[in-house]
Amino acid sequence: MGNVDACKRTPDQNAAHDFLAELRTRISVQPLPYQAGIEASALESLWQLFAYAREAIQKYPGCSSFAHDVADMLNVNVRPVTAKWHRAHAEGRLNSRDGADEFRQDLAELRKVLRKFAEHLHYLAYSSELADQPTPPVMSEHELDRCFDPMPFGIAADRFVPASKTAAINADERGEVDRRRERFGIDRDGQDAVGLALSGGGIRSATFCLGGVQVLAQRDLLKGVDFLSTVSGGGYTGSFLSSRLGNGEASSAVANPAGPDPDAVRYLRQNAKYLSASDLKKRWAMAVSVLAGMLLNWCGLLALIAGAALAAQIFVHYFGRPPWQSLVIGSAAATGIALCFYGWRLSSGSRDEIWPPRLLGGLAALTSALVACWLIHVGYDLATRTLLPHWKSITVGGSIIAAAPTVLRIVPVLRRPTVRRIALRALLVLAGIVLPLMALTAFYIMLGLAWQPLLAIAIVASLTAATLNINLTGPHRLYRDHLGKTFVDRSELDQGKPIPLKDLNPEGLAPYHLINTTVNLPSSTSATLRDRKGDFFLFSKHWCGAPAIGYMRTGDWRMNRHEPDLATAMAVSGAAFSSHMGLASMPTLSALLAFLNVRLGFWIRNPEQRSYFETPGLNHLLREMTGVGMSEKEPWLNLSDGGHIENMAVYELLRRRCKFIISIDGEADPKCSFHGHLTLVRHAQIDLGIRIDSTLEDLRPSPASKFSKTHYMFCRIRYPDEAGKPGTLGLLLYIKLSVTGNEAELIKRYHLLHPDFPHQSTLDQFFDEEQFEAYRQLGAHVMESLFSKPLVGDTQPATVRGWFRGLACSLLQPVEPTSKRTGEQLSETSASDAR
Repeated sequence: MGNVDACKRTPDQNAAHDFLAELRTRISVQPLPYQAGIEASALESLWQLFAYAREAIQKYPGCSSFAHDVADMLNVNVRPVTAKWHRAHAEGRLNSRDGADEFRQDLAELRKVLRKFAEHLHYLAYSSELADQPTPPVMSEHELDRCFDPMPFGIAADRFVPASKTAAINADERGEVDRRRERFGIDRDGQDAVGLALSGGGIRSATFCLGGVQVLAQRDLLKGVDFLSTVSGGGYTGSFLSSRLGNGEASSAVANPAGPDPDAVRYLRQNAKYLSASDLKKRWAMAVSVLAGMLLNWCGLLALIAGAALAAQIFVHYFGRPPWQSLVIGSAAATGIALCFYGWRLSSGSRDEIWPPRLLGGLAALTSALVACWLIHVGYDLATRTLLPHWKSITVGGSIIAAAPTVLRIVPVLRRPTVRRIALRALLVLAGIVLPLMALTAFYIMLGLAWQPLLAIAIVASLTAATLNINLTGPHRLYRDHLGKTFVDRSELDQGKPIPLKDLNPEGLAPYHLINTTVNLPSSTSATLRDRKGDFFLFSKHWCGAPAIGYMRTGDWRMNRHEPDLATAMAVSGAAFSSHMGLASMPTLSALLAFLNVRLGFWIRNPEQRSYFETPGLNHLLREMTGVGMSEKEPWLNLSDGGHIENMAVYELLRRRCKFIISIDGEADPKCSFHGHLTLVRHAQIDLGIRIDSTLEDLRPSPASKFSKTHYMFCRIRYPDEAGKPGTLGLLLYIKLSVTGNEAELIKRYHLLHPDFPHQSTLDQFFDEEQFEAYRQLGAHVMESLFSKPLVGDTQPATVRGWFRGLACSLLQPVEPTSKRTGEQLSETSASDAR
């Protein structure tokens, strides 16, 4: 019939011929891939079908069969879809990939009808049957299969960690993974590890991650997670999971994202203000506890001041007042001569001698010390007229200023985080000015005392300092107790009872938990570590340590004379504000922050280094203040928030060569610079040779709408050849704290009332019920959207591997040349025809 002249065709045949030409060349009868399609254009293409149908009917009078069939098809099947999505198109909602998921589903269902109608029109036009070939998928089966090649997991030996140690670590961790896989009927083949990473970000990240985890639990996919890696706020939710699932509770105990809350989740919601006190009495107790710790720390510094004043009195008594001016002039002259000598040595071509610059440096330091002593001596007479008469005012005012930063972080005196941030900065500036005056005033007062009371002050302060444990006098203890009560304790009976890390997960139902912290090493001998100011320190059930330090059995480490426990490790991982903060350290403020006790950091004893101290005392406080003696070779190590070096908690999963990684990013990122994720990308490539093919454009909010196009990014991880293991591909699902405009009304309302949502300041750790629910629901919404039919197909995945394969089909961009994929498609078609 196709060869019959057009004039001999019936009106129905001609109309069907013209309309079929339009229908077959449109997206309406072909798949709309996530990787390339534009939803708004697809809807516009559907609208145009109405115009082409009218044109064909008007062009060929008498085409009654065609007119009847096409009208029924358009009015019954197409018009409901175009009418439904007309307003969404006008509002721009179809410009968002996530906002258009439902449209994609409607289009996929409509496509089935339109393909059958195209076959009907072909028969009407040509009296023969012909089905159109579907467009090949963006990702060929061959390329998909390459992404899912089996991949062994485990840490490889390197220049830091010997093969014998990595073998022991891998054996223990694989034993835990195999035991759990056996419980859930999963193959124990040592391959294709699944990692779930929960990022830092305080209670904001904890609640966002909780919503996402609840969806995984509801869909029974938590059982497929082998490693749970957490940092800071993500560690709150991670520790909650380890505490609950590890002690035999089913995943349903943390599920029900749509409600009602299981008991465990209800308990979290009720205690979300984990740093808040229920009444004035408890608030007062919290503030007094922190301030008392600060005063105890100051006893050590007071002992040093009293000792200096006593030494000055003794020196003056026996030798008279030193001739400071003459000493300064003499030292300065010697420094000048040394400088000239050093310059002469350089000009003479000498390069191998190191003692001239050392001599110059020593004399310069001596001169500076003498100048300081001279100024203190000269200032004594001035102080007796200015400072000392007002010593009470200086002491009281200085004490209030010194106490304010710590109290401000513990007690919500100022509700708005922005105001609190400004107030905190202002108080730190004031403290930086007032505290040196307080120390100088105290020194001058002690100089005027008789030696007997001065000696008594020095002895009492020294005895107090000798019993000092700065892990207990800092805010860390309060922080740890409140976090543990909220996220680790499972009932009223558990409160205060620690869960040793080495006894974690006795039932084998929870993923193997990796708790990430930073070991601060500002005085490291390694240039790389000095640049980063720290290294990755890991807590886990069997092993703890860092590459630069080494790994030892968890039970061998000591934290306040005790073995590491879950609540303490969680609190250390979340020690966001401290005197040393890895990459975020502020060296000019370290001494001030340590002195003010604004320090959530924690000291841990290295079991392989000999120490004369059982607990960290005044010596370690002075190290914090100066940064001296904080290297990887020391018996005591200072730990802080893992986000101070890598805030995504993905690094340790990459070290273990996890095949599938789910990264939930809940950090505050109002500028959408992706600082945490791109820091991970940098560290992974520099340290491990691992490349992550990130494409983040769709996650960046539109300047006009302030909405992102999507909540997530799916990409390849390119693992290199390593220790006999061939390079292969892994897959990363990166979920970003973001809004796209398709969220539930509760979230939209909260966003309207709080424009900084969802990137509200981490200073706000006092979430009320509405704020908690907004972030939790957002996490659940984002995770649930990753199981939509357009993304993963009609059959919902029963395994993480199946889920990731569906996501790969829809979200991965191909890397094979189009010509190669086309050739494969033609070969497959030819083989099918031959059969």
